[in-house]
Amino acid sequence: MMMSSSADLFSAKASVIWVAALFVVLIFHCSHLIHMRGERRWYHTAHVVMLLGMLYMYAAVAFGLDWFPAHVWMIIYVATSAAIVSWMLVQYEQRRTFGFLWILALVQQGAMIYMWMPMAYWMPRLSYAFAVYFALEAIAWLMRAYIKPGPVNALAGAGGSLVRPLAHKSVFGDICMTIMAASMGYMFAGMQLMMALPPQSQQFAQQQQPAPQQQSVSRPGPSESGLQTMPPMPRAPKAAASEPVRPPAETSPPPLAKSYTIAAGDSLQGIAARIYRDARQWRSIMKANPGLDPRRLRIGQMLKLPGRTPPGRACCDY
Repeated sequence: MMMSSSADLFSAKASVIWVAALFVVLIFHCSHLIHMRGERRWYHTAHVVMLLGMLYMYAAVAFGLDWFPAHVWMIIYVATSAAIVSWMLVQYEQRRTFGFLWILALVQQGAMIYMWMPMAYWMPRLSYAFAVYFALEAIAWLMRAYIKPGPVNALAGAGGSLVRPLAHKSVFGDICMTIMAASMGYMFAGMQLMMALPPQSQQFAQQQQPAPQQQSVSRPGPSESGLQTMPPMPRAPKAAASEPVRPPAETSPPPLAKSYTIAAGDSLQGIAARIYRDARQWRSIMKANPGLDPRRLRIGQMLKLPGRTPPGRACCDY
């Protein structure tokens, strides 16, 4: 029995669309990186680094890229986050101001660290919180709320604050920031929804278990002399108060299925999420099926499924 893949949002077509949109945003930030100086140049540098990671994620789905392991990306975003925090502390010590956009950039860098963590350590509430946050940020950029008079600018410019309000007027820049925030929210929501699907291994194990048989209890019927009475059932002796309660025996995880039949709408990421509880193990499935093209999965095609990969290594297969 095949499971529904309605929560699998990472089809090759959708990934190609995101790659094209993010590539346009990358060109925008690179042009500003070249022509601007000082703090603005570093700001666009942070976004270029983040965009490269997002492009790689979507391109890995669309084109099957396998160039850099996940721990390399984690090191990059930990370093950029540490650099931003250090620079903010220096500005604070020297009583200098910094742009409000740096706060948003720091949140984005922290989100990228979480995104490249092994999915075995993901927390659904935090993942959905990131998805909602970036959805709201995308709406704010689209409505140009960050440059209108309101609570954000009032907070940024109140009472000698170290945070400067926004002052740019680029409509195309706001559209690019909208795309970037929306792509991150889409990634968090899609990955966590795939993790929320019931695992194929549990369903496979349940199908192999025979249905419990119900035992019928015969009751004595009426006789010629009248209704027969049931003898009293003996009561079980009460357990001694001092007898310790034994905990239930630990059960082993359900066995993994050894094969999987591709259904309409399936992708390797969705299959890996349902079977291994980690969408990033799709590389293991592809390696176990030589010649498999992740962009052209055929309905009805049988896939060989490898064993589970330890969580510490799963992050490096994406």
